[in-house]
Amino acid sequence: MEQDIKLMLTISNQRPVELTDLTLSLNSLADEYRRFLAVKESTVDADNIKLYIHEIRTGSIVTYLQAMAPYALPLVEHSETIVGYAKHLKSWYDFLAGGAERRVTPEDRQTLQNLSNILEPVAKDRGSQVNIGVVNVQGDVHMNVTVGSLESNAAQNLAKRELEKLKEPVSGLHEKVLMYWHQARNEIGGKTGDRAIIELIHKGAVKTIFADDDIKAAMLYDEPHPFSKGFVVDVVAQTVDDKPVLYKVTHLHEAFDIER
Repeated sequence: MEQDIKLMLTISNQRPVELTDLTLSLNSLADEYRRFLAVKESTVDADNIKLYIHEIRTGSIVTYLQAMAPYALPLVEHSETIVGYAKHLKSWYDFLAGGAERRVTPEDRQTLQNLSNILEPVAKDRGSQVNIGVVNVQGDVHMNVTVGSLESNAAQNLAKRELEKLKEPVSGLHEKVLMYWHQARNEIGGKTGDRAIIELIHKGAVKTIFADDDIKAAMLYDEPHPFSKGFVVDVVAQTVDDKPVLYKVTHLHEAFDIER
């Protein structure tokens, strides 16, 4: 495999691109690369190989990104993963363009969101276009993904519809979901100010109660650093206007360390 292979992202914009939209696009491109490595490239360490900006050129927004492992000195290239990642992006955008069939699963939620975010600068700018391709050491571009502003809006709409299909009911019982403390009062039973976060259900903190006082005691007092722990729990979510307002934890399965 030819070394010094880079991923090229070109935004041919008609209007100035808002910095937050460009940042969202690049962050999502990097996050999807990490997800691709974790699923498709079993021989590499997905947590330690990242996309680095190699060069940004003037005119249209032309960004060259290189896959490297930051822990090595000098940095070790992982150019071979770029080709597979470009194919991955092309297959998904072919699907979002309506030209290919694909079975979408709940595990694809973040991929759909990433693909939509990558197109955000172009979707907001009529007449603009995004190109994603692989550039080798000779400067040849291969495996181009080209999406115009109209196609970007259509792709984002299809991604949104697919995400709605995958949306799990918020209310009711959720088994073996990850929960972590947002705040906890140092008391058992009675009215409490306990609030927890279960990102699978809702990104924000929600008032939390427990079916059994022993569950809270195990999650708060039996752990030396409870706010650095993740808890696998069964929980019943109650909602108002489809937004969770109360979690009732019915069972604790396990606890483990998390980085926050």
